[in-house]
Amino acid sequence: MKKVIVTGANGSGKSHFAARLATVRADLPAISYDAMRLENGWIKRPQTEIEADLSDLLEADAWIIEGGPSLLSYALATAEGVVWLDPPEILRAWRLAIRPWRNIGRTRPELPEGNVDWPLEQYRFALRSLKSRTRFREIIKSRLSAQENVYVWHCRRQRDVEAAIGDLVRSTS
Repeated sequence: MKKVIVTGANGSGKSHFAARLATVRADLPAISYDAMRLENGWIKRPQTEIEADLSDLLEADAWIIEGGPSLLSYALATAEGVVWLDPPEILRAWRLAIRPWRNIGRTRPELPEGNVDWPLEQYRFALRSLKSRTRFREIIKSRLSAQENVYVWHCRRQRDVEAAIGDLVRSTS
């Protein structure tokens, strides 16, 4: 398996999972959809540029791309596998609560330089994300159920995450 999407709501662990998978599958470069979408200062790039870059990426022979539910409408048709990270809401809330403090005044590794985490802005974003949890799950569920020929790992717990990593490591042979 050489084309893998890692998706889920904010705080589900997408960036961490993609980076971890890329370390055990060196043949798969990890790309952040947010990095494709953003310029400096949390400004969104023009949609035509995003789609052109994403189209180029999806034509490559191998990739891991991590992003939220909006990524699926672009990338699902070319993917071989999807890892849907769907942890309990309390875990997502905790991750979203500590994220800005881990990265205060710095840009997270998965984002383009100049997109600095500051607690107040990140907490506003986190609250909107947590309120949208049902919508995120329904979008992902409906997009995945409509797609055939794609293997899906629905990871609710850490043991599911470990199983997905193991399966993806074994898929090289």
